[in-house]
Amino acid sequence: MTAALTLLVNPPYQAAVRSVAQTTVGPPMGLAYLAGALEEAGRPVKVLDANALGMTVQQTAAEIVQSGAAVLGLTGSTPTIDLCDEIARRAHDAGFRGAFVIGGPHASNLLEETLAAYPVFDVAVAGEAENRIVALVDALAANAGLDDIPGIAHRTEAGVTVTGMAPPPPDVDTLPGPARHLLPLHRYFCPDGRQSETVIANRGCPAPCSYCSVPQYFGRKIRRRRVDDVADEIQRLHRERGITWINFIDDTFTWDGDWVEALCAALHSRGLPGKVEWQCLTRVDRVEPVMLQRMHDAGCRRVEMGIEVGHDRGVKVLRKKIDRPTVLNAFRHARAAGLETLAFAMVNVPDETLDEIAQTSALLREADPDYLQLSYCTPYPGTKLYEDAVREGRLRSTDWADYRFLRRPVLDNGVLTETEVVAAHLKVLREFWLRPKTVARMARRLVERPEARRTTLHAAWQGVTALAGFKDTAP
Repeated sequence: MTAALTLLVNPPYQAAVRSVAQTTVGPPMGLAYLAGALEEAGRPVKVLDANALGMTVQQTAAEIVQSGAAVLGLTGSTPTIDLCDEIARRAHDAGFRGAFVIGGPHASNLLEETLAAYPVFDVAVAGEAENRIVALVDALAANAGLDDIPGIAHRTEAGVTVTGMAPPPPDVDTLPGPARHLLPLHRYFCPDGRQSETVIANRGCPAPCSYCSVPQYFGRKIRRRRVDDVADEIQRLHRERGITWINFIDDTFTWDGDWVEALCAALHSRGLPGKVEWQCLTRVDRVEPVMLQRMHDAGCRRVEMGIEVGHDRGVKVLRKKIDRPTVLNAFRHARAAGLETLAFAMVNVPDETLDEIAQTSALLREADPDYLQLSYCTPYPGTKLYEDAVREGRLRSTDWADYRFLRRPVLDNGVLTETEVVAAHLKVLREFWLRPKTVARMARRLVERPEARRTTLHAAWQGVTALAGFKDTAP
């Protein structure tokens, strides 16, 4: 008897943010790891990355119906949960009769509420599911009971049943590798336009930031893969597919300096520096000069770090636990090591004033990163910021589509109007991007580094749209 097919779908959301966010289309690694677990168990599985393929909602729903799958799994963040619902409803209306499963950060943090709000879904899954996906798929395909599968919500005759807490997250060294061959690999690019690949080397983050739900999803303990396994994965990607750019999407790549040093040594031992370049994301208080130089020597070319705000009160509200000297030193040391930098920052933290936003703007200009991604402080479910906003009645909107970090300020910060926040956001962008120093740097990079033309022109476009008062209104 042939096992039933599972179709895992990444919804098409990139068109809504590409004009304002410095992001490239990357692979849905969570789905790729789930597919790897299903394949290792001998279960048929396909992945549809509708986002990378640039599909419409209608096209995505049609592809789901045509797949003939018995189980449909969609992954959704808070800003895309309504999109997942629309896709599933369209597929249902067009004749899909398999089981509808929703996973990802939003469902993980609002498990029972997700099924209550979106009747099309049969099951909602919390947290990492590689160690449960096979049992779940088998039970759904056989129309069997689900009460023995922990960390899910499912529909019963009595209503919605929650099967308790999700189990402890899996040991990352025991997981099957991601099923990259099921993805449209030709669609993934690094910031300068080269074909790239994404690698996950660590999961989890112990930082207490009030605006981030990563610890709720991946846990507060960092689970690191063996450095040899990570280096071998990169070597295979280079040998087999000619990949020359790797994007590490770990939330705090440099938390363990000894691990970073060991990884750099493993990359050197395989002769990868000079052949493969990479970028990572980390905290300003988890880098130091020797580490950054070793990273550069091992092929790192770009580091992305969060500044968030430039005033002490905001740092306390966000539980960021950093200070101005630490921020400035991190970016200074990165520049000295020859690394490009991107800074993440935000406006509209609770009770923030225009004077405090001006302090953030001043810190950004002094830190002088190569690139900036400035968002509205957004209270995502699963964060302390969200819990406080709900308790204090500070949510301007409960439309999840508004929770895209660059769409609108959904948090009423208690001081500024929405119009004032939008204007302040644009002012910070103008003050950063339209500096003579920034313009000269962009022009110089176009001449000296033609391979970086795509990134440079996109950054320049951000400056132009800021000057014009652009606001993201994509659906």
